[in-house]
Amino acid sequence: MNKKVTLLSAAIASILAAPAMANINDVIISEYVEGSSYNKAIELTNIGSETVKFPVGTALTLTKDGGKEIYTSATIDLSEQSLDAGQSLVIHHSKPSNKDTNLLDALAANVKKHNSKTLPTKELQHNGNDVVALTDLSNPDSPIFLDAVGTFGNSKKHIDERTLQRLDSVKKQNATFNLSEWVTKPQNTFDGLGDPTLAAAEPAATPCSDASGMSRLNPGEIQGNSFKSPLIQSGFISDDEYLVQGVVSAVSTSLTKGFFLYAPDGDELTSDGIFIKTGGVVSEEMVGQEICVKGFVEEKYGQTQVKATDDKWEIVNATPVKPKAVDLKRIPSDGQYFRKTLERHEGMLVRLTDNMDESTKENETMRVSRTFSYDYDGNRNNMVLAYKRPNMQPNQEHVAGSDGSIAQDRQNNDYRLYVETDQKAADGEIPFYPDFNDKETVAKGKDYIRVDDSITGLEGVISYSYGDYRLMATNTISGKNITHNTDRKAKPQLNDSTTSDKFAIRIATQNVLNYFNSPFGGPDNPRNDNRGADSELEFRHQHAKIVKAINSLDADIIGLMEIENNGFGNYSAITELVNAVNEYYYKENYSSRNDERSTHNQYVFVGFDSDGNMLLDEFDSIGSDAITSGLLYRPSKVSLEQAKIIPMPSQQAPMITYPNGSAIVGKKGEIRENGKNYQRDTIAATFRIANTGKKLTVSVNHLKSKGSTCWEDWQGWESWEGFDPVKHDVKNADFQGSCENFRVAAAYQLGKEMAKIGGDRVIIGDMNSYAHEDPMLVLTSNPTGKTLKAARDTLIGKKPQFGSEGGVITQSYGYLNAVSIKDAEKNKTSWSYSYNDEIGSLDHILITPSLEKHLLDATDWHINAAESKLFDYNQDRKGLKRDEEKAITHKFYADNAYRSSDHDSAIMALGYGYGETDGSPVLLTTDSGRMDVPYAVPTDKALEGDIAEISFSPSPEDMSKVALPKVTLDKAKKQLVNFDVSGIEPGDYTVTMQLKRPVSTKSNAQTEVVTGSQVSMKVTVAEQDSKQPKVVVPPYDGSGGSFGLFGMLSLLGLGFLRRAKK
Repeated sequence: MNKKVTLLSAAIASILAAPAMANINDVIISEYVEGSSYNKAIELTNIGSETVKFPVGTALTLTKDGGKEIYTSATIDLSEQSLDAGQSLVIHHSKPSNKDTNLLDALAANVKKHNSKTLPTKELQHNGNDVVALTDLSNPDSPIFLDAVGTFGNSKKHIDERTLQRLDSVKKQNATFNLSEWVTKPQNTFDGLGDPTLAAAEPAATPCSDASGMSRLNPGEIQGNSFKSPLIQSGFISDDEYLVQGVVSAVSTSLTKGFFLYAPDGDELTSDGIFIKTGGVVSEEMVGQEICVKGFVEEKYGQTQVKATDDKWEIVNATPVKPKAVDLKRIPSDGQYFRKTLERHEGMLVRLTDNMDESTKENETMRVSRTFSYDYDGNRNNMVLAYKRPNMQPNQEHVAGSDGSIAQDRQNNDYRLYVETDQKAADGEIPFYPDFNDKETVAKGKDYIRVDDSITGLEGVISYSYGDYRLMATNTISGKNITHNTDRKAKPQLNDSTTSDKFAIRIATQNVLNYFNSPFGGPDNPRNDNRGADSELEFRHQHAKIVKAINSLDADIIGLMEIENNGFGNYSAITELVNAVNEYYYKENYSSRNDERSTHNQYVFVGFDSDGNMLLDEFDSIGSDAITSGLLYRPSKVSLEQAKIIPMPSQQAPMITYPNGSAIVGKKGEIRENGKNYQRDTIAATFRIANTGKKLTVSVNHLKSKGSTCWEDWQGWESWEGFDPVKHDVKNADFQGSCENFRVAAAYQLGKEMAKIGGDRVIIGDMNSYAHEDPMLVLTSNPTGKTLKAARDTLIGKKPQFGSEGGVITQSYGYLNAVSIKDAEKNKTSWSYSYNDEIGSLDHILITPSLEKHLLDATDWHINAAESKLFDYNQDRKGLKRDEEKAITHKFYADNAYRSSDHDSAIMALGYGYGETDGSPVLLTTDSGRMDVPYAVPTDKALEGDIAEISFSPSPEDMSKVALPKVTLDKAKKQLVNFDVSGIEPGDYTVTMQLKRPVSTKSNAQTEVVTGSQVSMKVTVAEQDSKQPKVVVPPYDGSGGSFGLFGMLSLLGLGFLRRAKK
């Protein structure tokens, strides 16, 4: 176990105990090597006049990242080593880089020449932000740092990739590192190792003073007023060398390796900054110094820079005066292009402001378009901002391939700005936002960063590389610099309010992000695969977050995506999830039925008996994939009438091969495209809505993903310029990702099968298609008349769908996008998913036009796509050591719904009138013989004190067992009355409800019916679902759209109520 030591105790002990070790005080660290790979070495030299024998407890120690702990695993014991006067000991890594043996070669030569000693060891592990020290550990509780290289409290890599040699003028130990006491040499300089001679101060470089006849330019003269330097006539480098002078505004030792000069010239059309590229060693001490550089001007991957000749520069003024950051502002000449704004500031130290364009009324800011996370392209953690708004996926608001979609993509590229740190940010830390790293504040829901947040006050230098501008942060910010424009909401902001004669049914889609319980006690799925949690700890976290999300959705019908396909038994994933969700609803008294925690709000899942044994168990499945879709509903709100599985197409096309017929194999040994592709089947259920005579069919969908390819994606690959079929991704010219034609075939199949069901229909789920992509145009409408092509060689079961030529789909099914309709009314843009730095909706709620009049509201609930991946259940990349990931909860985890998945939930409210019907009897459901019968008083003539009455025809035979209450109104006019009726047997009745008003006469009290108050309706009284498993055998229509005679079971997701196979 690593021993933690405080620096204060160590420092005090160092002062008090120094005289007790007089001899060891003559030993200093004379050379420090932090080279490539394992090219690491520390040289100790005895500068005294006598032999020094190292006391017991003397060691070379390491504190990581400038921290306050000595790591014993990297401690090198030097007890009883001895050094003669003037002799050196070189401690080096025992396995230096195989590509570079110069370290060992140089060391061997000097050891022989100077009689030096060596100590090879694997424990030498220092990097440029660590502190290496000669330390007295005779009292481990009070270590004494004698001589140190590296700065305590500085986690930046300030001495990385270089060799440091001790100056001859500084012949003493110093536990407080001072770079001015050392000569800096380039990385992998080894020729001084083993030579006890200390370094002489190098003469100051004067490349500019030596350049007679050359004038000194400012950065603006080199940058010019366009995207390329005017000093480069052709190609990417100037013909001549130039001098440039300015004040150092920032240095970079990792991201770009060089420094930035600043000198204002009063011309707002040109940048006042320039990057100086050098292989020489730079340090933070340079910031604020005035420096002159001689070199050629380059355009390096689009960035204008100066390459310092011979890696030298001249210090004109060594007294630091750090430049102030310039506000990043737009000017009229920038026009519509934000890149012009960034180009005018290339190489400059800038500050993000809350009003970037003073010509507009709105405060335009930089907004988060991708939260701080791992960038696989750059192999580092970073964040992406966009000007004015997050980047919208091009096909969210524009038809794929259209001019509008192309224009959106161009604007996204124009508005993008990466936020980087010079040193690679450690996993689980945002260096420029230290409050984010605080476990206590994060657990309390503070100091988070979300997509669409405005960031102000952040400072950094602007650079450009590989097609994007980057802000290298140089300061830190706090929560005061972050404005949550789309803030967290504990529950969806859904307006489901109705008038008293109506009620709402809430329908939602919820992606559960590979919820797998088979590794933790659940049955296996058909593929024996696990795509979810890697440990029990991760699963507990995932489970808790998803349960929170479903409870907070408070929907009456919920479609689930990405749940493990391991049956419907007592321990299956959907059973475990529903049981946990239902624990929230525990109040069993009928009087508590309107309470949020009432058992009336518990859910049932729809289960399918795939093996035809009329039982739901772990051997049932929906298709053969490891994941499937699920459907939950509340029996208190709807009753299941029938359910079916709608099979989606598979693709059985030829393999993509080289011209010689051999398979194209990827770099991991996989066949790039074998022509065999599949997608998950749809589940659909028809419900009867309680207190109405209406039906509603809901289908839950999860179409083929965009990630893996299909046959169509490879067409023409042979002629793609520069395309490597082994390594490169296929083209994505219309931004639909892969397999859009395969998804079109699925959309056509879905629309056709849903049309057979008829009536009011809802399509929900992850369509893996943005709002205006081809599959969505099939399901909704195709106003531009775009040609929509289905994939070739698709099958429904074993039946061909289109044949080897594929199909052209000319029919659209006319569904309406509920969330888009309501967001348009609110002047909002829909989005439920974030990929790279673009947002859009993959998760949809589509309704038939017949439901538009019922649509109250629809929205996305931004609990996932807007959040950083650091908040999810996964333990990876959270700053934990590998052996801690299965045992210690990462610091960002909180028991809430945020980042419970990667997709946002979408939710809709439909409004229905009590007693509304399309000709069918109104459904009244009983719970243990008791039911609420709603009476929407239809007249404004109702008065306080009127008495509401209800009657059933035919009348129950034994009225002594029936309770038909009378309700006295406590207010006037139209209102809702609920009759708490009990004892009515299931069956068909005519119910009559009316108001009677007391009338006083001289003889006695009488009542009369209030005019216009009477309501009569035919009803069907039935028990709520889920008291016992109900077997439903859907009719087989020959379409393959059901399990035919296998049947389907629906039952309450509570284990103790289930019937299992013996």
